[in-house]
Amino acid sequence: MTTGDSVEWFRQAQYDLGTAEALFGSERYPPVLFFCHLSLEKALKAHYVEKFNDIPEKTHSLILLVELLELELPQHLIDSLLVINRLGVTGRYPHNLEKMLEQYTQVQTRKILEETKEILTWLMQKSSKR
Repeated sequence: MTTGDSVEWFRQAQYDLGTAEALFGSERYPPVLFFCHLSLEKALKAHYVEKFNDIPEKTHSLILLVELLELELPQHLIDSLLVINRLGVTGRYPHNLEKMLEQYTQVQTRKILEETKEILTWLMQKSSKR
């Protein structure tokens, strides 16, 4: 990807959200969380490209990216982002699968998926390349 390719970052963010939805439909809830995080990470990196015309920071922290971008998200989206940021670790490193399956039920996972869609929509609407 080139530095000026925010459209591609957004396209892949949407693709990853579609992957999260497909996994949700297959009742594979823990990986849904990972792909929700990945989707938002790519959307934030799209904003990074737009703002700085440079390669995005090498980070998985959604919070750090929001701070670097000086984005002013509505408070309820920040609250959701904090949770999704924490949950993104679940797909990157081994955790107790049984505990994760107990904790991330259909209801909890659907909530995270819906919040991810809302944040992604907000980020795309704020893009200068729309």
